Amino acid sequence: MFFYITQDNKIFNKKFANKVYIPKKAKIIYFKTSDNIFLEGGYVVNKKNVPLVLYFNGNTNNILEFLDNITTKITDFNFIGFNYPGYARSQGKPCERCILKYACEIFDKYKPEIIIGRSLGTAVATYVASKREIKKLILITPFDSIEDIAKIKYPFLPVRLMLKHKFKEIDWIKKVKVPVYVILAENENLIPKKCVENLLKNIPNLKSVKIIKNATHGNILQNEETIDVLKSFLGD
Repeated sequence: MFFYITQDNKIFNKKFANKVYIPKKAKIIYFKTSDNIFLEGGYVVNKKNVPLVLYFNGNTNNILEFLDNITTKITDFNFIGFNYPGYARSQGKPCERCILKYACEIFDKYKPEIIIGRSLGTAVATYVASKREIKKLILITPFDSIEDIAKIKYPFLPVRLMLKHKFKEIDWIKKVKVPVYVILAENENLIPKKCVENLLKNIPNLKSVKIIKNATHGNILQNEETIDVLKSFLGD
C-alpha cells in the first residue's frame, strides 16, 4: 500500500527540481497543450539557420538550468525544452500519459531535427522518436523501463500490477529508425546495469556508445567530457 501511494513521488521526484530558475541566456517561453495546460520552457538561439534540438529532462531537474548552462556551449545548434506538468512553473500534474502526449504536441509545433533525452527523459525522447520523423536520437543515462527497474529494487512486490507509470522505453526503441547515440556514466548509481544492457541490445540502429569516466547518474551533466561528447554526437 505504501509503495502504491508513494510511487508518483518516487518516479516524479520534483522536490529536487528548482521551483524557480531565472535564466541568464535562455529565453523563457510557454507551451499551451491541447487540454489548456501551460508548460514552462526555454529556447536558446545560438545561431541562425542551424538545426533545432528538442531536449527532454530527467525527473529531478528544471529544464531552464540545462538550457542555460549546457546548450549555450554547443553553439552550432539551437535548443528548446519544457518542464513536465507540475514541475517548476508548469501547470498540471505529472503522469506518463500526459507527458508522452504533450511531448508529441511540442514536437508537432516546433519540428526539431534532433531529440535528446536524459534519464526519465530518455523514455520520453524515445517515445517521440518512435512516432515522428527525426534525424537522430541521443540518450543520456537511459534504461529499459521503470517497470524493470522497480522489479529489481522491489522484488517482493507485484510491481507489474501496482505500477501506474511504466515508461517502457525498450518497447519504443525497437521502432526508432534513425541512428541512436548513447551516453553512459561510468559510476552509474541509480539505474541497474541489467536495465542499461537490456536496452542497448535492443536498439536496432545503435550508432555509438560513450562512457563518461568518473561520472555518476546525478553529476554526468556537470562533466565537461559530456558536453564534448554531445558536440561530437550532434555533429556526426
